[in-house]
Amino acid sequence: MSEKYKQWLDKNQFLLIIGKYDQILGPRSLYSSIDIKDENFIRDLLRDALNTTNKYVYLEYNKFYSQVCKINVDDPSARGGKQSYALIFLRDAQLPVISTFIFQRIEELFEMIGKDRILADDDDAFKDFFIKIHSMFMTKEYLMPLESLNVKMRSEVSTILGFCDLIIEQKTKGPISDGDLMKYLKMMRESAKEIENILDNMFSPDEMK
Repeated sequence: MSEKYKQWLDKNQFLLIIGKYDQILGPRSLYSSIDIKDENFIRDLLRDALNTTNKYVYLEYNKFYSQVCKINVDDPSARGGKQSYALIFLRDAQLPVISTFIFQRIEELFEMIGKDRILADDDDAFKDFFIKIHSMFMTKEYLMPLESLNVKMRSEVSTILGFCDLIIEQKTKGPISDGDLMKYLKMMRESAKEIENILDNMFSPDEMK
């Protein structure tokens, strides 16, 4: 990643690239919130993002990562009747991932552009879309700590589920010792208490400022 991108991300929450998989030209960029000269980087990024069936894609790099939300837009003239678009958010590696809930709101804003303007690759419409999202991140600052809390909560839930699966797996093979069972229960209880702390912090005055 060039120093230019790093300096830009140091001052902003994200860099946005809107791309689509053109059935004739292949993956191509339609809009970027900054001028990106590296066409190979954009093409590879779009190819990695679009060549998967997952709606949300996470791609990790050295000093940053990208999160991608893929959206299909109805287009009778296209093969299969749809055009595939990718909203790619580049973020500094130190920032937490954007939650699915926020991506759903972003997708709603994209669809509000209107099918005709999207299919026309309307640069002004894409720029207005970026400004709306940027304003959402900048003015509603509580979204950022909530993202962080969401990541922490998912981690603790995964820990609890992991120990539940471990207990079930061991139980199917035979009895579990009281010592092992108590150890697993204590670890799950610690994760449950951490979730409780996260929820308390989520609705505290400091977090909601």
